[in-house]
Amino acid sequence: MNNKVILGVIGVWLIALTYLQLVPAPAKISDEGAAVIAFVHGDTLRQGMLLIQTLEASLRKSMNEVDSTLKVQALPLQQEAQELIQYANSAQATENEIGIASNRVREIETILEKMQYEAEQHFLFQESTMQATIAAHLTKTLRTYSEKNGIDVVLNWGLSGEGVLFGTDARDVTSEVLQDLNFSN
Repeated sequence: MNNKVILGVIGVWLIALTYLQLVPAPAKISDEGAAVIAFVHGDTLRQGMLLIQTLEASLRKSMNEVDSTLKVQALPLQQEAQELIQYANSAQATENEIGIASNRVREIETILEKMQYEAEQHFLFQESTMQATIAAHLTKTLRTYSEKNGIDVVLNWGLSGEGVLFGTDARDVTSEVLQDLNFSN
């Protein structure tokens, strides 16, 4: 009977030890017990981050291409509208023809507005995708950099001092993070 009790206690003990080993360790602020805080100059990251420069250049190129395409597609419609307006203003246009021309000009305006709206929506979608890509890359890189360097918090130090009242040069990791941002996958 004693052996069964001892085996039961050992079994419970082994289960408890196994559970404790499998449970993730609670997050520590740092080894010293105080938070390790660093800051970056967000403005400098934005200006120097190659991903942002590449994505913004791509966005500008795409915007210029869409603008050029829009101009090419709009030109015949604009010319048609101009011809209709000139004809409607001429002495030879009848009341009925003026009405038909006026309706067609409104149709052309609607078509052009729709084309412009679709181009704007395309641009907004691309810009939103770019911002999401940058945010995901920045978050991943900052997390990796912080874990590697034992940093608990990285704050943004901007022109207006957002989120930080004081930061010493010893805690400024902007250039290191910028390097990691530009050379990480």
